[in-house]
Amino acid sequence: MIYCVWYPSGGFGHFVNAVLTLHGENFVRPKKQLVFSRNGNSHSLDLVTPKYLHGHWTKEMEFQIDKNYCVLIDNGINNESEQFKLVFPDSTVIKICYTDHSWPVVAYAMINKAMNSTLNEQLPLDHWNTTQSWTLREKYFLFLRDHDLRHAWRPNNHNAIHIEDLYDNYNKFLTTLDSFAKIEWCENLWSKWRTVNSKYIDPVTTAQSVLDHVTKKSFADLTHITDIWTQAVIYYYIWLHFGIEVPHNNFAGFFSNTKQIAELVA
Repeated sequence: MIYCVWYPSGGFGHFVNAVLTLHGENFVRPKKQLVFSRNGNSHSLDLVTPKYLHGHWTKEMEFQIDKNYCVLIDNGINNESEQFKLVFPDSTVIKICYTDHSWPVVAYAMINKAMNSTLNEQLPLDHWNTTQSWTLREKYFLFLRDHDLRHAWRPNNHNAIHIEDLYDNYNKFLTTLDSFAKIEWCENLWSKWRTVNSKYIDPVTTAQSVLDHVTKKSFADLTHITDIWTQAVIYYYIWLHFGIEVPHNNFAGFFSNTKQIAELVA
């Protein structure tokens, strides 16, 4: 059986490939061990089959009928073409998707991993002619709200794994992936991946926690949240949930507690 893992940018496909080929039942195994890079990618692991890269399958190989294989479908940052199915017509397709809520994870990972860049390089203040933190927070928020890729990589008629299924918790991750291909216990691998990718994931889990406090009308101090990207993700979550854009200059120092957010959205 051939499993085609079809994925957006950000290292998610390589991670699912690692789980399948290292821990999937009857999968052809890689020769190397997985060592995560500093930016959290899984590229150190050798691929048991070549990638289907940007619309091309460049290698002839014989697949053993009694073994399982994983093929990474790498169409590029913004290409959901299904042309690969002409090469692998009988494969099981696993499409990695995301929602509005997990889009910030993909956005940050896309910039850091796929583009080998940084937030400040890709989202400079340029003509804004200021270095104040609230302006950078606004720039990040507008990027999250308005970027075309926020609406990409939605489920269709294929097996879908949402980014949330990967990072939310181990049991959810294992149950989701095991529904497509039988996977042995791999919590250590998942925990390492979750840790090295925490800078992409933690901002959305923090934002969700803040929103939970707001909706439950429970008080929480927010002065410890000083990372500008995380603050922008919280603004984005407020916009998603309540349809309200935070007046950026009015909260130039960010929120000090959840009561301020509750009063804003009331």
